[in-house]
Amino acid sequence: MNLLIALRAARGWTDRDQLRRSIEEYAQLDDVAFDRQFSRDKATLEELGIAISSTAWDDPFTGDTGYGYRIEDAGYALTRLDFTPAEAAVVSVAQSLLSGTALAADARSALNKLRGLGEGFDAPAVDPEVGAQVPTTVAGTAFASLLRAVTDRRCVVFDYRPPGRGPARRTLEPYALLTRGDRSYVVGRDVDRDALRTFRLSRITGRVSRAPRRRDGDYRIPEDFSAAAHLPEDRAPEQVGDPGEQGSTTAHEVVLAVAPDRALPLREAARGTIPPVPAESPTLPAGWDVLSLGVDDLDAFAHRLLDFSPSVVVLGPHALLRTHVDLLRRTAAALEEARDG
Repeated sequence: MNLLIALRAARGWTDRDQLRRSIEEYAQLDDVAFDRQFSRDKATLEELGIAISSTAWDDPFTGDTGYGYRIEDAGYALTRLDFTPAEAAVVSVAQSLLSGTALAADARSALNKLRGLGEGFDAPAVDPEVGAQVPTTVAGTAFASLLRAVTDRRCVVFDYRPPGRGPARRTLEPYALLTRGDRSYVVGRDVDRDALRTFRLSRITGRVSRAPRRRDGDYRIPEDFSAAAHLPEDRAPEQVGDPGEQGSTTAHEVVLAVAPDRALPLREAARGTIPPVPAESPTLPAGWDVLSLGVDDLDAFAHRLLDFSPSVVVLGPHALLRTHVDLLRRTAAALEEARDG
């Protein structure tokens, strides 16, 4: 990095003696060590795509040959980047998908830098050409871990809670991540069942970890694999379930009250009709909206609602309200214990 700074700061050719005087790391080296280090640093810059120009001249006083170096703008500056509206929309969509994950900060920083190129990177959540709705958030750490696993072809293990059943350990060779509405899925080869399976990320509990005795890249994605073929189709509420999973259950009708401009993922998943407020419901603050959703796993949905507290009030059914309140109390108790400890 110091060599790059020194050559970029110089107005003309810079010889080796000047570099040794201006760069502290070089000044402490003898001639042989300097030659080795200088050659390594030049090679590193060239591997990064930074071209170093060189020239030679005869010294009239000593009769020796001198060598000069510089980095020209053509060998350093990036070419102008131009994005079509569709490409800009794809970048914005990618940033939206990573919102709320461990990669959110990096994605947001990259998008902010690209905005300096001009307009076009504030695409709406719905691409007008594709018509695909992008979820505002995805399942945080599970999404980030599985994104890396798909990229590195890393076999992973996690606990998965199917509808109506307790969590079970799964070993998966992930092929792709998929989304529909506010739901995100991972599809791949279930190692124990030796078959393609699709898993909803919101039903993954705990951490996603590397499978023991497995190395990155030790499996192949079939050439005829099509991610689109495994994207779950929209189903009626009573038919909700994960493809490839046995035991799909009847959906539950859930009624929620949501604070203004909050819990956007729940709003996006809500049905178009406004449900009646149950008679026994508490008085709602002004401006709160009442939503109706179809949910196939009340327990998993209760855990998900913790992400939106205190912007959501459960109005029904009573089983969801009871579980949600219990989770809130347990969370508050855990926080209180952690503070006192």
